Amino acid sequence: MRTRARLLAFGVDYLVIAAYLVILLALSLVVLASPFRDAYLSVWSNAESAEIAGFMLLTMPVVLYFAVMESSATGATLGKRLFHLRLVTLDGSRLSFGRGLLRSAVKFLPWELAHFTIWHLVYGSSGHAGPPAWTAVTLTAVYVLAAAFLVTLFVGREHRTIYDRIAGSRVELNIPSGHP
Repeated sequence: MRTRARLLAFGVDYLVIAAYLVILLALSLVVLASPFRDAYLSVWSNAESAEIAGFMLLTMPVVLYFAVMESSATGATLGKRLFHLRLVTLDGSRLSFGRGLLRSAVKFLPWELAHFTIWHLVYGSSGHAGPPAWTAVTLTAVYVLAAAFLVTLFVGREHRTIYDRIAGSRVELNIPSGHP
C-alpha cells in the first residue's frame, strides 16, 4: 500500500513539475518575442551554458521544491500530503533541510545526469562528428541508477530507496487525527 501511495504521490508531484515546465515554456516564448531574444538564444547555443542554464532553471528549483517541502513541518510534498505520507528521519523526527536537500539531490541525480548527457548529444563534441563516446557510459549510469532506485523501493521490508538510506530518512503513513 505504501509503495503504491509513494508512486501515486510522485505522479502528483510530477504534475507540479510539469506545471512549472509550462510556466518556463511560456516565459521562454515571451523572451523570444522580446529584444532579449539574441541574448537568450546565446545561452542555449552550446552544451556548457545550456547545461548550467538548465540546471539553474529546472533541476535546482525541483530539488529545492522537494527539499523544502519534505523538511517542512508537514514533511510532505503536495503529492505526499494528498496520499497521507510524510518523510521523517529513522527515529520519526522531522527531517532537517540538509538531509532533505541531500535526499533530493541524490533522487534527481539520474535526471540531471540525463540532462547533462542530452546537451552533449545535441551539441556533439567540438571538432568531432557525432556525440562524445562517454555519453554511452553516462546514459548507462542513468538507467542503472533509476533501476536501482526502483528496485530498492519495491524490495525489502522497509521499502527504503537508496536516497532514503543515504539521507537517513523513511516515508511513513501520516493519518490525520480524527480520520476513521
